[in-house]
Amino acid sequence: MREFVMAPEQDVVISSRVRLSRNYEDLPFSPKLTAEYAEEVIERTADVVFNTEHGAAFTLLRMGELEEDARTRLVEHHLISYDLLKFVNRAAAMVSSAGTITVMLNEEDHVRVQGLLPGLQLERSAEMALKLDEALESRYPFAFDAQWGFLTASPANTGTGMRSSVILHLPAITAAGQTGVIMQTVAKLGLAIRGLYGEGSEARGNLYQLSNQATLGRSEEDVIRAMSAATRQIVEHERSMREAAEKKDMLQLQDSLMRSWGELICARLMTGREFMRRYSDIRYAASMGYLHAPLPGLDMMMMDLQPGSLGVRAGKLISPRESEILRAKLLREELPGLVSD
Repeated sequence: MREFVMAPEQDVVISSRVRLSRNYEDLPFSPKLTAEYAEEVIERTADVVFNTEHGAAFTLLRMGELEEDARTRLVEHHLISYDLLKFVNRAAAMVSSAGTITVMLNEEDHVRVQGLLPGLQLERSAEMALKLDEALESRYPFAFDAQWGFLTASPANTGTGMRSSVILHLPAITAAGQTGVIMQTVAKLGLAIRGLYGEGSEARGNLYQLSNQATLGRSEEDVIRAMSAATRQIVEHERSMREAAEKKDMLQLQDSLMRSWGELICARLMTGREFMRRYSDIRYAASMGYLHAPLPGLDMMMMDLQPGSLGVRAGKLISPRESEILRAKLLREELPGLVSD
């Protein structure tokens, strides 16, 4: 059985991400970015990244050269944003072999450097992104104003250009109907809670994305500190709600969660929506000790069984019905292997 290492607070926090938005000072911003300038962005960024200490670990992926499922898989694994696919003909991404660092090119901004780690590791994610950011700027200066900070295509990102986010699994808070209260509370702190893939997406599987909104007038350290503090408060609240649900009726909680285990290992058809609901249940069960399965393994399985990732695995474009069949088959074959006695 593959060994998985638990990251900090991973019972509630699935992953931490820090993303920096930058634009080269001598190139037109996105609305006036021609194909020639877009290629210049890719070439100069690749030149720097490939020549860093760990440059050999990166792969350059041009979105226009990838199949649709391969592009979608990158989104499902949080390696690129959905917005990058809006510019598929000019966009590219440089992805590290471990998937912990991504450089998105020619999205809304010229460059978006991303650090991604499991659990609550915002500081380390920021360190990775900022280190590569410094290497890029030392060679090709970014657009910067002494008063406003880094200049970006969207005024919302001007300043630090930093967006930090965590993906949270909040089944107990959701079951108690308290997500609205949490959203109102974090909004007062300049934060927002959205669905799994950010703005406009659903909170499927009781997964939510918490991110900062303010980038102007705050330092990178302030952004990370505020995000980390808010995340820890939500983590403690979710844990207390789980404990309360267990104390109220442990047998009922175990029964409702473990029924999803039976569905997942016996089903012949599994829609994406049902899968996310069942995944949330068994992840909840594992975090409570009812099921001996590694949370990192369950989270990787969740991403691997999304539509684009299934298409990549099948080696061809597949219909929704074929996805349901393949998802159920893989669950029957692979999910039991994640569970230990």
